Amino acid sequence: MASRLRIPLRARDDASMPLLDHLDELRTRIFKVGILFVIASIVAWFFREQVFNFLLAPADDVLDYTLQFTNVTSPIITDFKLALYTGLMVTLPVIFYQAWAFVAPAVGEMGRVFTYTLIGLASSLFIGGVAFAYFGVLNITLEFLLGWGDGRYEQIITADAYLSFITRFLLAFGVAFEVPAATFVGAKLGLVDAAFMRKYRKHAIMVNALVAAMITPAEPTSMIALAIPLILLYEVSIFIAGRVNPASAVTEPDTLDDDDKYEDEDDECADEDEEDRNRDRV
Repeated sequence: MASRLRIPLRARDDASMPLLDHLDELRTRIFKVGILFVIASIVAWFFREQVFNFLLAPADDVLDYTLQFTNVTSPIITDFKLALYTGLMVTLPVIFYQAWAFVAPAVGEMGRVFTYTLIGLASSLFIGGVAFAYFGVLNITLEFLLGWGDGRYEQIITADAYLSFITRFLLAFGVAFEVPAATFVGAKLGLVDAAFMRKYRKHAIMVNALVAAMITPAEPTSMIALAIPLILLYEVSIFIAGRVNPASAVTEPDTLDDDDKYEDEDDECADEDEEDRNRDRV
């Protein structure tokens, strides 16, 4: 098994590999990801206070009290979730690599340059989406949500509820920003091209708006803040598709020339018939 794992991605023959070998390789890759995830989570446990303060920072202007907890075990469970969340963030590039390394041989020869480009693009886009959400959208969203109904409601926000909201919010933006990476793969496999994406640009704008509405809380600021980057990323995806898989020029058949050719043949046949009739008369 060890020798098989060292074979380059493009050299593995999936058609001849038995199902049990596929499952064995999948188990090995999941095991590698799991080991790294556990190690990253353990290291993150020792920095849980810094992670907590980092995620709490966007709410400093709207929260004038310490987060509450309503269960005896809530503090330690919340810190445990923070460590797991941080471990997941650190492990994501490896998850992307192992997932692609497993499926790549089934879709043809790609090479390691393409693999490393894809992993770098996907990881950068995910981190970019999380950073955009944290530095550009999160503070505005919290101000809107926590400031709603000022004077009519009393804020009692628990630590687990707040951190659960923040982590889901950041992850949603990170996943949403993966559109160019998905386009890169689709264009490389010949599934999409720039012409196809330009044709359905209006539909994509509507879909992006719906995705932004579903991912973000029910308030317009964060919806617009996510919808605009998604639309821009779609335009970037069109450019990527055009560079990776240029749309072949599609030309309509030259029907006019064919019609003229057929008309000329009909005229020649008519002339021959006329000549035959004239001979018969003579």
